Amino acid sequence: MEYINCRVDTQPMADELHSVSRHVTGTTTAVVAMQAAVIQADKEAAERVCNDVNRGFHALMSSTLSQKIANLQSEVDSYLMRLNQQTKQLLNIKRQMERDYMRTAQRYTKTFNSLNKELRQRVQELDQPIFRFATTEVETTHNRMTSLTATVPVGQTESVTDAQRILTSNVKYHGIQVLEAAKSFVASMEDQKALTNRILLANQKAESKVLYMPVVISERCFEQGSSSLITSCDALLSAQNTSSVRGELMQVASTMPWHESAADEKVTNELVRLMAESDAPERIKRTIQKLMEKAPQYQTL
Repeated sequence: MEYINCRVDTQPMADELHSVSRHVTGTTTAVVAMQAAVIQADKEAAERVCNDVNRGFHALMSSTLSQKIANLQSEVDSYLMRLNQQTKQLLNIKRQMERDYMRTAQRYTKTFNSLNKELRQRVQELDQPIFRFATTEVETTHNRMTSLTATVPVGQTESVTDAQRILTSNVKYHGIQVLEAAKSFVASMEDQKALTNRILLANQKAESKVLYMPVVISERCFEQGSSSLITSCDALLSAQNTSSVRGELMQVASTMPWHESAADEKVTNELVRLMAESDAPERIKRTIQKLMEKAPQYQTL
């Protein structure tokens, strides 16, 4: 194989490569600058988008909150107006009640004052001697020393002695009457105090106790239906409590179970005794005996 040596000049290619290298360097610089610009543009766009999103979200939240605040404010204003109206109504009711109370208090005060005056007059009429003694005689006795004028007794020794004895006897007699009146007054006051204590029941305390009261529940049958009859002892409780007990029993009487019961010997014996003591004809007694024997068994609770 034959080799041919030839000289090839690479300088043009090197120059071209060198120019290409410069262009590549410029292109690289341009690409880097473009990449930096793109990154900066993306960053600015992202910031602008974020700012727009934040601004839109803020505007949305502000609008939502403003709407809620407006709704709540309207509700608060309506409630406030309602409360103000109710306050005015309550104040009007309060003023009306105060006027009614004052009018009622004045009327009852006048009534009680008249009752007090009338009762005072009646009590004074009942114990007129005691009141006369307390209001007139005692004051006269106290003022006797200042109301009497000094006199010079002139007389004989015998007459003075007799007059003093008569005066002493009169004073003792009036003193005995005063003591008897005071005794009667104190005894009457004690009797009235004891009677008042018994009436007012001041020392007695209310206690809750369980009382058992006998009650008879019977059922009557008619063509239209049946009805329950409740009989109780009215002597144990007041009329109000008795009616309350009967009302409670009437509510539960329809739910109470009735059971067949055998004939009671006490009832049979009582009926036989009544027939024996009765003046009815013998035929009526025999009829009653037959009805009693054929009567069905009665029911009890």
